[in-house]
Amino acid sequence: MTERLPLIFLFASHLFVSGVLSTSILTIENKCNNTIWPVLFSWRSPVSTSGFALRSGEARAINAPSSWYGLISARTLCSNSTGKFTCITGDCESGEIECPGAYSWSSVTYVLFRIDDGGVNSYKISLEYGYNLPITVTPSQSSPACVSSGCMVDLNNTCPNDLKKFSGGTLNACSSACRESESHENCCTRYFDSKQTCKPTQYVQNFERACPFAYSYAFNDNNSTFTCSNTTDYVITFCPSSIPNITR
Repeated sequence: MTERLPLIFLFASHLFVSGVLSTSILTIENKCNNTIWPVLFSWRSPVSTSGFALRSGEARAINAPSSWYGLISARTLCSNSTGKFTCITGDCESGEIECPGAYSWSSVTYVLFRIDDGGVNSYKISLEYGYNLPITVTPSQSSPACVSSGCMVDLNNTCPNDLKKFSGGTLNACSSACRESESHENCCTRYFDSKQTCKPTQYVQNFERACPFAYSYAFNDNNSTFTCSNTTDYVITFCPSSIPNITR
């Protein structure tokens, strides 16, 4: 598979540890009509769980330690009817609710965090690999650089036909052009590995129009990263009903 260096590794390439240790509380809430199974994958300083069930209307708080960096996503339509836990979208291929070990990128909505990195937290919502659920991130504090962000539009409804992901005849997710084609142009690799040569394709533009403050390809990072103080907590809401206006 030909691919450029994944976003998550670029996102962590300048990881520093603050002299003052601080933790953040990440509250994940489910406002979807059905149960979801959140994933918390850690590349550094693991949190207490890597996956769990969250019924409609439920919320769960997780302590993210200083220097934690990782991602949050949600699996949908999960079952262990065959004796092995699997999900239609976002399956981490562990065969169980927890997601230990290596992680396989899926066509889902991600939010990436770095906690207490040089005295600040940062986060971004990513559609680089695709979309499965709307999401918002709401910080407990606010400043010009620390505001709520999200992707509330149902991108499955506007997804190009060749990126739609079906199961049993039902549309469940929208993949990305890079993930589906693996072409250099769509993935910003080889001759297209710079901002001058890798331009947003019609697929990326579809995501950008709907969710302008989400990361959707390699070179639209300017508006998608939000930074807050290292004492900030966050509420991550799947299927939110509203989001404050975002001004960048």
